[in-house]
Amino acid sequence: MMKVKFNVYRFNPETDSKPRHEEYDLDVAQDSTVLEALLYIKENIDESLTFRSACRMGQCGSCAVRINKRAGLACKTHVKDVIIDGSVQVEPLDHLEVIRDLVVNMEPFYQSLKVVRPWRITDLTKGGFTRIPKIPPDQLEHMIENKQCIMCAACYSDCNVIDVDRTFVGPAALVEVCRFICDPLDAHEGRLREAVDLGLFKCPVDQECEVACPRQIDIRRSVVEHLRYQSVVKGVGPLPQHRAIVQSVLDTGGSVPIVDAPALDLFPEYIKNFEGEPQDEIVLFTGCIINRRQQPVAQAIIDIFQNNRVAVHLPKGQTCCGSPFMRTGQRDAMKPFVTKNFNIFNEYAEKGVKKVLTSCSGCNSTFRKDYPKLAEEYGIPINFEIYDVGEYMERKIKLNTGDLKPTKISLMYHYPCHIMASGLEEEIYLNLIEKIPGIELVKVPKSGWCCGGGGGVRSAFPELADRLASRRIEIAQEFGVSGLVTNCPFCMLQFIRVLDQKRERGEEVRFKLYDFYELFADAYKPTN
Repeated sequence: MMKVKFNVYRFNPETDSKPRHEEYDLDVAQDSTVLEALLYIKENIDESLTFRSACRMGQCGSCAVRINKRAGLACKTHVKDVIIDGSVQVEPLDHLEVIRDLVVNMEPFYQSLKVVRPWRITDLTKGGFTRIPKIPPDQLEHMIENKQCIMCAACYSDCNVIDVDRTFVGPAALVEVCRFICDPLDAHEGRLREAVDLGLFKCPVDQECEVACPRQIDIRRSVVEHLRYQSVVKGVGPLPQHRAIVQSVLDTGGSVPIVDAPALDLFPEYIKNFEGEPQDEIVLFTGCIINRRQQPVAQAIIDIFQNNRVAVHLPKGQTCCGSPFMRTGQRDAMKPFVTKNFNIFNEYAEKGVKKVLTSCSGCNSTFRKDYPKLAEEYGIPINFEIYDVGEYMERKIKLNTGDLKPTKISLMYHYPCHIMASGLEEEIYLNLIEKIPGIELVKVPKSGWCCGGGGGVRSAFPELADRLASRRIEIAQEFGVSGLVTNCPFCMLQFIRVLDQKRERGEEVRFKLYDFYELFADAYKPTN
């Protein structure tokens, strides 16, 4: 048995002027679910507690609530997996009006589904017998996966875009669209155009919906990015701003303009500024933003490796990873970039240097998740290993922590969605930051608050992206920290823009942004 304090949201519109949280101290069995705890409270402590439940098997979706700020099914969530400092917080789903306690009005969610007409539309003009067409395996796979949705609204609750833009149709509706565009018996040819109009390209692919989804539907790649690709194939996408980004990459080799000399021109191709044999040798892929806009970050990463006796190979021929292509549905333009980058990495692998490190979270996600399929399609071998820089620091070398100098500052870490998309845990960077003496690290109660810039949102919907970034900064400020630290160069660009906007409006900004690599490299210097 475990002693657990349940902090439960309570609100009765007939008697309460505002919501409150009630605490219940329970002795809970090791395998108990949150729903079992709620049932115990209702049956033995407070019969007025109101919530929904039905099947108790994760099939009906009626018991969806927010548990420690993330949506999920109470019947499938074990207390031992969510307990934090002896406590579990249970609240109603977000973005929906609270009827009473944990019960919400689901009608807005159902309306978001109705608007995409989630039923097969048949062509009644063809008369007579129609042979049922054979469904290609890839389409069948999409249909089967997307039919798993139980309409619990967990994804709708945790969607960052709906936080700031209620015109966005939401993840569940896009799942339904994807289900029917893969159905050869569906005769509605306008679904993709409708999806674009309803906000298909507003999604920053932050995967909060996937974290919430109890059926583990691959909403980012198999739904949103698949729909975007199909919209390009069918000629209803991409958006003009996304077409311009990809054209810029094709013309210049990078997704952002060059500011000052590129990092690849500032450093030699082989860097070893220490005596003796290296602990390891790696190939460093800088990515467009660090190479062209954030050259000091490249210097910081190199300095970190020199302080840890890691020799760095910096290939001059590396080019854009192609993430803008994949995120905006323009996948068919990827081949030159996949070919060039992977040929370079394979050449180093032949020389015995098989670890390729990315300093950009978007590049890492693209290399890890997208490139293997594309390389197989193009017949390109993969003889190397892809790592994120922080992952490599934490897990692959003996990290020199003895030379880190104290840095007295209070920070909150921003967990980039592309790091999560790579399958890497937030704890990797939390552990690294905590290795710097003197840093007070305030942990955010929910790590999925987005910078808003990913998935092409920054270019096509800048105001939406800015609202999300501003909200993220405000959340950090509410905790009284001095600044926000992250390892994603794109998140940094987005946060910097929002703070600059605040200064232009005459607002006083007492808040700083810290690049993780610069913060860690500075801790190795004699003075801070």
